[in-house]
Amino acid sequence: MKAQERREAMLEQLCGSARPLSGGSLAKVLGVSRQVVVQDVALLRAEGHDIMATARGYVLMGAAKAPAVAQPSLISNKPQADYAATSSQATRHTRIIKVCHTVAQTADELFTILESDGQVLDVSVSHRVYGRLSAKLDILTLGDALRFLDDIESGKSSPLLTVTSGYHYHTIAADSEATLDRIERALAAKGYLAPFLPHEREDMSAASVGSPHSATASRRTASLNSPGSSSESSYTSTSLPELARRSSESA
Repeated sequence: MKAQERREAMLEQLCGSARPLSGGSLAKVLGVSRQVVVQDVALLRAEGHDIMATARGYVLMGAAKAPAVAQPSLISNKPQADYAATSSQATRHTRIIKVCHTVAQTADELFTILESDGQVLDVSVSHRVYGRLSAKLDILTLGDALRFLDDIESGKSSPLLTVTSGYHYHTIAADSEATLDRIERALAAKGYLAPFLPHEREDMSAASVGSPHSATASRRTASLNSPGSSSESSYTSTSLPELARRSSESA
């Protein structure tokens, strides 16, 4: 294989991967040494290709982001109504899923969704004290995932799942309900997908009526000792500043 053909093959490998590719894996596929891979990466960068070297491997950056998607009004682990985007560029479908995993498995969870042709729009948790908290993620590309993971690993922030023993929710997006189903199967195969409790469908549907990406806290309205109650019991929304004010008044 000629040098130019090899570099083109490297670009194809990077373009087609939803995960970072290590120098060793590229060397094996291309039949060269790791030093040749390093040299080829340098030459490709000189040609204007935005290749980022991370602790996990090489990533080709600059992929176009998909159009914005509509937010779901229902929650489901099964195919439900289509949630079409208002964008004229494409029709997108979204679904809220419940997952559970460790912090160390966060990268694998995100990569699994991305390589199954999905995107991660947000994350939320239900906490016994703080209530329901949510945050916008907009992880649409591998580059977005790596930036998020770098922020977590650099100590700038901690994932929300740490306050709920690994349980959390994601709004995921894809081009069809069939793709969303495939994403769920991939997550289930790795043991990440968690079943919804009966009351969670109502809670998440009610939460989606407001802003889906605003960070809020909630006040529990159901007794923690009631039958079937858990850390994700029913809530009514209360802002974080309001909770802080009430705490100071009761102190």
